Amino acid sequence: MTGPAPAWITPGDPDGPDFSVCALVQSQDRHERLVASFSRRGFSPETTEHLAADNRNGNRFDGYSWQRALLTRARGRYVIFCHDDIELIDQGQDDLLARLDDLTALDPGWSLAGIAGGRFRPKAHTRPMLSFHISDVYGQDRRRGAMPARVETLDECFIVMRRSRPVLPSLDLAGFHFYGPDLCLQAELAGGSAWAVDFHLRHHGRGTKGPSFADCRARFIAKYARIFPGRTLHCTTGMVTFPADGADEAGPSP
Repeated sequence: MTGPAPAWITPGDPDGPDFSVCALVQSQDRHERLVASFSRRGFSPETTEHLAADNRNGNRFDGYSWQRALLTRARGRYVIFCHDDIELIDQGQDDLLARLDDLTALDPGWSLAGIAGGRFRPKAHTRPMLSFHISDVYGQDRRRGAMPARVETLDECFIVMRRSRPVLPSLDLAGFHFYGPDLCLQAELAGGSAWAVDFHLRHHGRGTKGPSFADCRARFIAKYARIFPGRTLHCTTGMVTFPADGADEAGPSP
């Protein structure tokens, strides 16, 4: 045989740390606070690597492209995608590992886990059916719903992906909204599942929708109405219903 020798890979080969913490970073100060909080809560250099999508000098990445870019570089068994404005407070590495081990025992096929999301195909649609445990600008130690809970959407502030069951965001969507729900639907289409687990942290952001929210929502609906006609998704930003005939609720902006 000529040429370089191949690297032989077998299932379950240990080839990296437990965690890759991937952050979408607009503020150096916020990211330093994030990294310090992970360090305080037991995410050591031996178990954790930190990767950052650099938006400090402008939006070179959006909510969809940054995950694709960092996933190709991540080596951790679990890949955490988070905003730069989260902070760990009273739970850490051991707590998260325990939650994920429990989740694997409950559902060996899970792909994604987060700390807040919309319950999976609930029967009631009169109000958003959510499960979460979080401290944020709306209150301390807020809880809703039983956990762990299978969900159909996850809030983008903190999402854990199993690198052995990777999920890629849509290539035909862009922007800074609905990339958490998109990731969950892509996991579902691939045969995986998404769950909200009880891992308490603080989110310092205000969840501002901004002027691009309506356009991102319309593009999201236009795509998934063809795949899930008539389905209502429960998101942390409100409910989204795909038209029953699969037609666009509102076409994409020019």
